[in-house]
Amino acid sequence: MSRSKTVKTNQQGPFVKPTLFVRFLVFLLVVPVVGAEKPNVLFIVSEDNSEQIGCYGETRVHTPVLDSLAESGVRYTRAYVPYSVCSPSRAAFLTGLYTRQTGHIGLATHRFAFYKDFKTMPRYLQEAGYYTGFIGKTHLNPESIVEKYVDYRGIKTASFKSTFSIIEYAAHARTTFENAKAVGKPFLCILNYSDAHRAFIGKSKAGFPTVDVEGETAEPLPWIGCDTPALRREMRNYLNCMNRLDEGIGLVLKHLEEMGERENTVVIYLADHGGDFPRGKTTCYEGGVKVPMIVNFPKSFQKGHVEEAMVSSMDILPSILQEVGIEIPKELVGTPLQDLKDPDTPRRKYIHTFNTGSASVLLYLTFGIRDERYKLIYNPVRMTNGVAISRYNNTKIPMAVWDPAYVDPPEFELYDLEADPYELNNIANDPALKSKREELFQAMRDFQKEIKDPFLDPENVDYYVKEVQDPKRWPEKRSKEVWGHLEKFYGNHESEND
Repeated sequence: MSRSKTVKTNQQGPFVKPTLFVRFLVFLLVVPVVGAEKPNVLFIVSEDNSEQIGCYGETRVHTPVLDSLAESGVRYTRAYVPYSVCSPSRAAFLTGLYTRQTGHIGLATHRFAFYKDFKTMPRYLQEAGYYTGFIGKTHLNPESIVEKYVDYRGIKTASFKSTFSIIEYAAHARTTFENAKAVGKPFLCILNYSDAHRAFIGKSKAGFPTVDVEGETAEPLPWIGCDTPALRREMRNYLNCMNRLDEGIGLVLKHLEEMGERENTVVIYLADHGGDFPRGKTTCYEGGVKVPMIVNFPKSFQKGHVEEAMVSSMDILPSILQEVGIEIPKELVGTPLQDLKDPDTPRRKYIHTFNTGSASVLLYLTFGIRDERYKLIYNPVRMTNGVAISRYNNTKIPMAVWDPAYVDPPEFELYDLEADPYELNNIANDPALKSKREELFQAMRDFQKEIKDPFLDPENVDYYVKEVQDPKRWPEKRSKEVWGHLEKFYGNHESEND
């Protein structure tokens, strides 16, 4: 709301009785002038799940809340994250920059980190007059890049074995809403749910979900590429996590409704990456990097629209900044999702993905790029994929059914996503597709140059592999806070907050 305007009376000259019209003009000038009310932003992030939601075609779950958000909002059918592990994915959508630009290429728990204090979503909005709330884990290094700009903090740690009650999450969200209202500010509330992270909790201690998935087991997702009794038991619990997630989001939206804030709140839902199964999390396969994304705000986003253009979590920060009236910095790489309403707006030609294995003991470098139909995966270092083995071991999947091409991938993988959506048939050596493979690889290299990716240099690849393979150089084993490759790749940089 803008400040009230006042009219100075003229103290000189004879008094003239104002006409009715003049008095009306004076009234317009002296009453408060109401400006456009800035919208609230509720950004909901779930962990480790793919598109197992009713509106995406999964019939075994009960997700009426997310389905309703999609029905009255925009559902994105080809939404991606640039890295399919928690810390790097969050580092990307909170800064609007790729992990290879910020240095945060692995898990914060393994001392991977930003090379300087990049500006994040809470800081952008807090500096613009928003009240900021953050519920759930930060999982970035340093945490201050977010925590310093949060007005209200709830559930700072995540417990995957004893899931926090969704009632508790909703209560913290409501506190954010109430605090913002008390100080007369719009809010940004970032809500991070631990569902459906491993271990998959079929029923929480508080008794959620109230609606269970039918049966004792559930058929595995087809992109996993195998089927065992243990996997079927896990799958049933995983799907129940989706039911509980939906019920939790419903409680939060109910609070918004009760406070009269729902219509003026942009609701964004995103999964940080795909499910923690073989050929999912930690990969550049669709099961790892393709995620559900829903935006609900009918004032700016078409009601009931299904958007088929390729979009990225990198687009979320620019979309929020545009919606709340903050100038989008030119260095941000995403595009506001609102612009897709215009059919003349250029669509994204490629999706770029990347993974390092994310942890000290799970080294595996892989690069991905997809266009409208084909995906190319580049595995530059010839080594066994330890991440793949860990995914199989997590679910006690016997070695006899492991996919050898996942455990020991070739240098290049090429998939026709129209004919082979689960990426089970590598056609990289098909002579008829040689030009397509070369085109995608060149586009990958051009992108690396554009973002100044340190991994474009083979010497940096060698350095990184040797550092991560040497336990003596792991930060966990030494007093040094972060990895040596940050200084080598990015040099010494002063913090933006210094």
